[in-house]
Amino acid sequence: MRKFGPESSSDRTTRDSGYAMVVVLGIISVLTVITFGGFAMSMQALHESDISRQESLGFQAANAAFDAGVMRLRISGFREDSDDWPMYFTAGQIGSGAATVTVTEGGVHDFMVVAQGMGSDGSTETVRARIYVMDIYGMNIAYGSGFNQSAGGKFNGNASVYGPFYTFDDLRQGENLGNAMSGGFGWGPIYIQGGTLDVQAGYLRDVELLYVDPRQAPPRVVEAGTRVIRSVPRMDVPRVDAAYLANAYQQATSQSTDNRQGDPVVRETAYNSEPNPYPSAFLAPGARVDRYKVVDNDDTVNASRSTALVIGGATAFGRADDDFRWNPSDRTLTVWGTVFVDGPVDFTGGLIRYYGNGTIVANGHVRFINSDFVPFNGLGVADKPGHPSHGLPNQTFRDDQVVGIATPRTIRLSNSSGGNPQNPSDPPTHAGAFFADEEIITESKVMMVGSVISRGISVSGNNNMDLRTSPNLGEVISRAMPGHGMAVVSMGSWARQ
Repeated sequence: MRKFGPESSSDRTTRDSGYAMVVVLGIISVLTVITFGGFAMSMQALHESDISRQESLGFQAANAAFDAGVMRLRISGFREDSDDWPMYFTAGQIGSGAATVTVTEGGVHDFMVVAQGMGSDGSTETVRARIYVMDIYGMNIAYGSGFNQSAGGKFNGNASVYGPFYTFDDLRQGENLGNAMSGGFGWGPIYIQGGTLDVQAGYLRDVELLYVDPRQAPPRVVEAGTRVIRSVPRMDVPRVDAAYLANAYQQATSQSTDNRQGDPVVRETAYNSEPNPYPSAFLAPGARVDRYKVVDNDDTVNASRSTALVIGGATAFGRADDDFRWNPSDRTLTVWGTVFVDGPVDFTGGLIRYYGNGTIVANGHVRFINSDFVPFNGLGVADKPGHPSHGLPNQTFRDDQVVGIATPRTIRLSNSSGGNPQNPSDPPTHAGAFFADEEIITESKVMMVGSVISRGISVSGNNNMDLRTSPNLGEVISRAMPGHGMAVVSMGSWARQ
């Protein structure tokens, strides 16, 4: 019989124990669900992580190889006759897997880079990108800051620039470009690092690409058809510094007695006779009898000569087949390999036509005094489909008639035969590669075909300065020029497969 009334303590204990059991069983059930659910989620995450890991191994291999390929393009450029491509990488070299990089030329300065990676677990991925590669000697470069007319003038007067141009400061009409400038920029691309463009309408002509620093104001005025990219590829400009000069001195010394015509790396079978001591009757003024390609007062690179070596006068030097020769009878200069002058150089006397593939390194100022400077057989017709110069005359260099000049000081162009502004196909007054660490100064009407690279490019008065790049100069220029083979690399479209 059930009792009604107060519960005993034993009854309450029994009841509480029952409640506790129910709660515990409920909690265990919930924990079981959570445990199994968490286990399932963990297994799914582990599976997804494994898939991601498989993909990333293949991608990491492809991406590492791709970066290596782009770096090779940037340092060495692209040459059809090189053995640089394809590039192969083993898993031991990369770590995540093996990879292959190929490069195909799609047009002028336009390449497709494809990197295929195979992860160490068997996964594969492909990275492909359209890359624009510009050899530094396929450009005109002003790498000093402070383009300002009041500070000496840059691109003032009548000037036109055809081809790629890279500068580290503003290009502004009325300041460094001048108000009366009747020229402009054609073809491009134009790279403006640390500045922007501010010009009048009509100043850009058929410029497809304009790269402007994203930290600066938007460009003004941009013509229809010009694509503005708010990013500027990196440019590491080489310098004519002490290390470069010392290396050039050594090259000229060793090439003076190696019985080879020019750079032995390039011309492996071009033999000549280079006695030591060299016959004094044929030495260039100031040249060393034990190293006829070195004009120096002592054995130190110290700008020991204050008197300029004159090229273009009535006095001949050098012999047939020598690396360094001046023949006044037909006013021809021969330069094979590296010639070093520990002081200034003057070119004078009128038209100078040159042979050879070489570089004159002058540890002093260089002046062209009433002298044009061009290849003996002139320049050829451009044969680069897709390039604005395609089919135009006076564009390309022969590999046996291209001479460069490098100096840590200035190159001054004065009293030439005159240029023709805004004409991309006229014969040049000067042709080759000019590299001056301080400044390139134009004091007369000049039409330059090739490449000028300097901290500043200045035009005095209202003279014409016409600069036109060559589509093949970077392929044939002497290896002794500063930064030979270096390139500016711009990224285009990119895909991962």
